[in-house]
Amino acid sequence: MSSVETLHVTNGDSVLYTFKKAGITGTHIGWDDVLNEGPVPGGLDLEGTTAVRVRYLSERYGSAIKTIHKFEKRDATLRRAGEFGEVVLWFEHDLYDQLQILQILVTLDEMNLEPGRVSTIQSDSYLGPMTVEELSPLLPKRRTATAAIFKSARRSWARFTSADPGELLAAAGEDAIGLPFLRAGIHRLCQEYPWTGNGLSRGQRQALEAVAQGSGTKAELYRRAQNREEATFQGDSGFYSVLEDLRNSSAPLIEGEEGAYVLTALGRRVIAGDADWLEHAPIDRWIGGVHLEGAAPPRWDDDNGRFA
Repeated sequence: MSSVETLHVTNGDSVLYTFKKAGITGTHIGWDDVLNEGPVPGGLDLEGTTAVRVRYLSERYGSAIKTIHKFEKRDATLRRAGEFGEVVLWFEHDLYDQLQILQILVTLDEMNLEPGRVSTIQSDSYLGPMTVEELSPLLPKRRTATAAIFKSARRSWARFTSADPGELLAAAGEDAIGLPFLRAGIHRLCQEYPWTGNGLSRGQRQALEAVAQGSGTKAELYRRAQNREEATFQGDSGFYSVLEDLRNSSAPLIEGEEGAYVLTALGRRVIAGDADWLEHAPIDRWIGGVHLEGAAPPRWDDDNGRFA
């Protein structure tokens, strides 16, 4: 038997604070996982994926105990979705949110809830900075999640978590029913593969270009890089980790300390297109279900919009 209480699921804590100010009652979850970074292998249920993600995030960012506790509580609450009168998913247009809503829809679909129990709010504006007056009117505009959107989510999630990069490209080339922002987000994820020519991902290249513009704090470099994005691609902590990757590599592309980063000689050659970083520092990264490793991983050909 379900209750009249609503379960509201969104991307993170900043939106939860506004929910409370706006008097949007019920149980609230912030999903928080940056699924566009690190491994998300296919064939796992929610809890199996969470175990992989906690291990990666703890190694990358620390705070293992806090992350485990938060994700376990999050997962357990979502697993109780059948106890709520309605489940409302509040998400934005950027890739961070689009991958989260995929994972949540797939999980809810596996639970065989009654039709009409799940609703979605997908905003082309960022929810975190919204005022109460901006956020509250979105709730009456929510749309019931149909069988078609669940089917789209399952297919897109399977492609994102596949070990075949061709599946990701397929997802970037088709519209997903009920998920109007997903196609652009997946295309942006394809650009995180090392590019033909210099071996940098788009995010790494933008970080280098931000450093090349002149000295600045990490926060200033982050703003410069994000100004080149169509939609916010990553949070500041993720960007700072990219900077450290470029600085602490076996073949560093930047050197110095915060406020005084500069390009190395190799960094200048790579950003000019005169050198391939992967010939000096073989890759070891995950994108969804694909483990990129060695000196000859799949590359992104941005001119032709395909993998090479």
